[in-house]
Amino acid sequence: MNKFKIILGAAALALAAVAIVACSKEKTAQKETTTTQQPVESKDYTLAEMVEAMSWEEGKAFFENQPIKDYTSVCEKVLNDCGDEERTTPWINFIFEWHWAPNTNNCISDYFGVCLIIRHGYSPECNAMGYIEDGKLVIVPTGEENGFTADGYFAVGSPIEVQNDTIIVREGIYTAYYDEELGKYVSVAVDIDSSNQP
Repeated sequence: MNKFKIILGAAALALAAVAIVACSKEKTAQKETTTTQQPVESKDYTLAEMVEAMSWEEGKAFFENQPIKDYTSVCEKVLNDCGDEERTTPWINFIFEWHWAPNTNNCISDYFGVCLIIRHGYSPECNAMGYIEDGKLVIVPTGEENGFTADGYFAVGSPIEVQNDTIIVREGIYTAYYDEELGKYVSVAVDIDSSNQP
């Protein structure tokens, strides 16, 4: 009788072990499936991930030979001096469309960048302020959207003529300025030209 109880107990233990291992494997498989099925949110793209996700038609070729331009010192200068009373030029209000759209007239892309800029006096749609300093336009987004990649780059796929102004923003990849206190990218300085239109 004792042998029977021992054999029965050993069988029950073996069965429990098999059930635990099977359950554990099933949970692991579920976790793997869940993580591999979740797409990368566009807001989490680094510059390299964004380029990797693009097709040639979407503009991947643009990034092949583009140098990264770093004018963060101009951003820092403007942001640190924003209370300076000697400044006579006021901040400019803008409406930006924060999407990547090289060589197209639409702003439907899911990628980072900018495709449309409108100078505006003031309206609830304004989502950025700008200041011209040292021949650059310093852009300070005022909302959550800002066109920056997760690692702090700002892409302009083709020259953008600012509506209601004579400013043309030059194409390029620009480094955004990181504010240590806020713990986020807060502005970017870009190259500009002037159109000959009044």
